[in-house]
Amino acid sequence: MKSLLIVYLLIVGLTFLGCTSTNQVTSLNKLSNEEIEAYNSDPNHTNKIVCKNEESIGTRIPIRVCRMKSSIDERTRQDQRSIEEIQAGATHTTLKGE
Repeated sequence: MKSLLIVYLLIVGLTFLGCTSTNQVTSLNKLSNEEIEAYNSDPNHTNKIVCKNEESIGTRIPIRVCRMKSSIDERTRQDQRSIEEIQAGATHTTLKGE
């Protein structure tokens, strides 16, 4: 039961984190492949645009999603911290015998 609660909290937390960058993703998705290539090839832009096809929940039809590399890296760090906090809490609870 506790594992199910932990997984649920993780999913809810990650969902809220994903909502914070929706505006940036929407504007980046409007760029053409040529515009993205031009931006990424400019040596003055150290933060690159990364696009990939992702499947949405409820459909197998992939959609193109573009994000800034720094945004992807920050999200990865936040997700890792959240997982570590949940694991530390679960270990702490297990050690106490609750």
